[in-house]
Amino acid sequence: MNELPPTKPPRGVKYGKDESGCGFLVNVIKSLGFSETTEERQQEKLKIEKEFKRSDQRLNELVSRHDQQLTQVLPLFSQVSNEITASRERIHGVKENLGACKRLLQCRREELKKMWTDAVQHKYVLEMLEQINELRKVPQRAVSYTAKRQYLHASKALTDALATIQGALSGVEGLADLRVDLQSRRQQLYQRLHEELVTQLYKNSAAEAFSTFQRNNSHRLNSSFTRGIDARRSTDRIEANARVRKALMEMAQGFDIDKSEVIDDADLIDPELSMTYFISIIVECFGMLGKVPDSLEVLRVQIQTQLLEVVRQTTYQLISLNLNTNERDNPLLTLLEVIFKQFKAIAKTHSLLLKNYLSVGQKYAVVGPQPYDLTDFWAQAQSVLQLLLTDYLDIQNASGDNATQSAFAEPTNNINSYFLRRKVPSTKKSLFKFDKSSHIPPQQSAGQTIGDGTVKEHRRNASDVSTDDNLTATALGGGGSGSGSGNFAHTKQQREKVLICKADQNVITKVYLPLMTYIQEIEGFMKCKPGQPCSLHDFIDNYIKDTFLSKGHNRNLQLTIESLSKNQDAWRTIITPEEMKVMGLSRPLLQSTAMVERRLQETKTLIQELPCYSDELLKIVCALLKTYREISQTAYRGVVQPDSEDKRIYSVAWLKDEDISRFLKTLPNWTDLKSSSHRVKHSKKLQRNNFEASEEESPLQVEQRNIREAEMLTSNLGEGGITQQEILADISVLKELAVLQESMEWFSGRVSEFANELRKPLVNGLNILTVECTATHSAAINDGTIKVLTNLALEFDELANTCLLVLHLEVRVQCFHYLRTKPANKSHSFMGTKDDDILEPDRQVQMLTKRLSEMDEAFSAALHPRKTRYIFEGLAHLAARILIQASNYLEHIDQATVQRMCRNALALQQTLSNITASREVALDQAKNFYELLCKEPDDILTNIVEKGAQFTEMQYLNALQLSCKARGIVEANTLASYQQKLSDILGTKPSTGIVV
Repeated sequence: MNELPPTKPPRGVKYGKDESGCGFLVNVIKSLGFSETTEERQQEKLKIEKEFKRSDQRLNELVSRHDQQLTQVLPLFSQVSNEITASRERIHGVKENLGACKRLLQCRREELKKMWTDAVQHKYVLEMLEQINELRKVPQRAVSYTAKRQYLHASKALTDALATIQGALSGVEGLADLRVDLQSRRQQLYQRLHEELVTQLYKNSAAEAFSTFQRNNSHRLNSSFTRGIDARRSTDRIEANARVRKALMEMAQGFDIDKSEVIDDADLIDPELSMTYFISIIVECFGMLGKVPDSLEVLRVQIQTQLLEVVRQTTYQLISLNLNTNERDNPLLTLLEVIFKQFKAIAKTHSLLLKNYLSVGQKYAVVGPQPYDLTDFWAQAQSVLQLLLTDYLDIQNASGDNATQSAFAEPTNNINSYFLRRKVPSTKKSLFKFDKSSHIPPQQSAGQTIGDGTVKEHRRNASDVSTDDNLTATALGGGGSGSGSGNFAHTKQQREKVLICKADQNVITKVYLPLMTYIQEIEGFMKCKPGQPCSLHDFIDNYIKDTFLSKGHNRNLQLTIESLSKNQDAWRTIITPEEMKVMGLSRPLLQSTAMVERRLQETKTLIQELPCYSDELLKIVCALLKTYREISQTAYRGVVQPDSEDKRIYSVAWLKDEDISRFLKTLPNWTDLKSSSHRVKHSKKLQRNNFEASEEESPLQVEQRNIREAEMLTSNLGEGGITQQEILADISVLKELAVLQESMEWFSGRVSEFANELRKPLVNGLNILTVECTATHSAAINDGTIKVLTNLALEFDELANTCLLVLHLEVRVQCFHYLRTKPANKSHSFMGTKDDDILEPDRQVQMLTKRLSEMDEAFSAALHPRKTRYIFEGLAHLAARILIQASNYLEHIDQATVQRMCRNALALQQTLSNITASREVALDQAKNFYELLCKEPDDILTNIVEKGAQFTEMQYLNALQLSCKARGIVEANTLASYQQKLSDILGTKPSTGIVV
């Protein structure tokens, strides 16, 4: 028993062909088959027998060696064999029992099957009854959830109920009414959700923006700002907001109805947080209800309608707040500011909404139209702003102004009357057209809107109705009968217009710059490419070009200039003292010039208010100013030559002489006058007696300058005199010329100032309008228009200079007219008169002194003192020269003639001294000259030796001749002797006096 038990040989061991029995047998068969003889077979047989013996011997050895092991294996094998036999018998018994059971069960199969089927049916019926019980509770439960604003619970309940009733219970005919009721309640819930979403999107967003505006601009409102939500405990608000934030975080990970709807009182939650929460809840409900595509389409088509409602409500609110009318801002500006802020807030809410829609669409695998984007929103917002501007700009009535504009033909004192409201024709041409819009013929407005915001209603025309109304009703009315979708249908075919101020086409100038700021932001939101402006930009541009500018709202200047060309009396009317005070002037101007300047300022204001259209406006201004320049030149010619071209005014003819004109403009008094005028323009000091010479001339320089002028004018006059028809005898004409000069000079300064101001940026309160506008505007003004305006200013100034020089020469021409005698017509000269009253000056001199006083009075009232001084300065030298030259026409000299000539000089000296406020010493020389004639010829020569030459050689020679003639000295030798002595004295004796 100590020996090891027999071991089983390893399995899978393969023996070679030579070692295995089969292989050996095969080899034997092959050997026998290949053997040819019996001997070979015998040998093979012996070999095999030998090998068999060896194997048998080996087998015996192995048996003997393992005898004990074999003894143990055989009993074990017998035992195993017996157990297997017993098992087979037991299995056979079980098989027989199973067969018996099978036979028994087959006998009761039908009965058992019927009983099992009944049990299953009873179970299913019980489940259906429980489901029906739950379904009957769903409507009331949905109402309760909706009342508590637990929209997720309501949506879940209705969705599950409809899934049940349309699924497992779809064949139950008794549930048809309940099915219709649930579908109706689902549609009502959808409508309620849509209303809630619209409230969050538009009303709450707009209200929050308006509240912010109230807080930031409380000083602009008469009513103080009060928050609409009652004060609550801060702890309650903090806890409610914390719950909402936690709910939003959990909703971002996945909606759990019990954890998502946590709001008990929405008033405790911050508006922005409440909006985010409710939008997320509502969009998730749309996903549950399967209304994502429908709600998206309805929201898209309702954007314009809802924005119009926001505009209407905001207008009502601003009217109720009673904006301060003392403010310089137009109420429409405030309205646009608030509306644009509200639109931006609404756009921000739309962005949040679209993100929620995208998430819900992916969650519920929604197949349908793609969500709209913010570009669609801003496109609709632009349409709303266009409708708003259409109301306030009164575009529909603009077409009726064409016929009335052409009626302006006659000049009028008030050019603004051109812009009074015209009657609107019965047929209106709408600005906007929609192919499928409902159209109702326009009726008269229910009431007129005034500045306090009175409401007026209009029938909706093609510009007021959109296809969105019909689309909205169709999209929301997709439910079955009794769904209540009619609440969303647009049944009101009128658009109520509420205006915060009176409609006026000129209001575009007040709102253009803010509008361009808003347009710039909108184009940024819509990512418009350069050169592709938004529709609102095109609308404003087309309105300004095609309606506002083309219909004459920039024609004030043109109409004024046209009226001046048809009304010559406009060049005689001057402004009132009150207007002078308002304008800060010390001298009157032509009413026409002041009117043109006001229109120019209006155009300047229009350019500043519409900077993008400055190029067109400035081209018109330049063309009109050129016309006004021509009209002014025509008016000048009408003053200096009112009759025909044949009539010659001597002063005008002299001024046309280039030599005389150039000579006068090179004199120091002229250059000093123009330089002082330039300084006064820059310092804006137009007060009397503020003249200071830029370089003070010495008395000798002044005398020499005046003598040069007198000599030049005398030499140009020649021997002929000046008749009454060759002077401007009417003082009123001279005053008109003086007023024209002052007006043209002032207007030149205003045009020059206008041109200089164009070098400054025209955009006030606006950083950059558009690249195209800024670039075009700057280049056009800098390169062309400013030069044209500057040249026009110089031309107006040149006309003013011409008027002043004409007045300067006219005074001297009239001196020639009254003092210069034609030898052939002595009856009109003071030289041949024998007045009875020897104490009075000659009649011609009296007429001249009176004339000078009248001209001084006229010029003092019309011209600046420095110009009056320029006109009369140096006139004494000319008068003295004319008086001295008058001796050439004396046939004889006596004491009475000398006294008369001295009285003439004294009268002129007194008059000119009163005018110039300085002693005119040049006329003392005329008196000295005639006193010299009373002396002996020798005394005259002695006086020259002692005092120096005070007169010219020709004047002394004339004095010697008259003195000799008065004393009867007529011999030629004697006269030649005096002439030689005079030449010798003047050749050696320098002049010590003032030579006239």
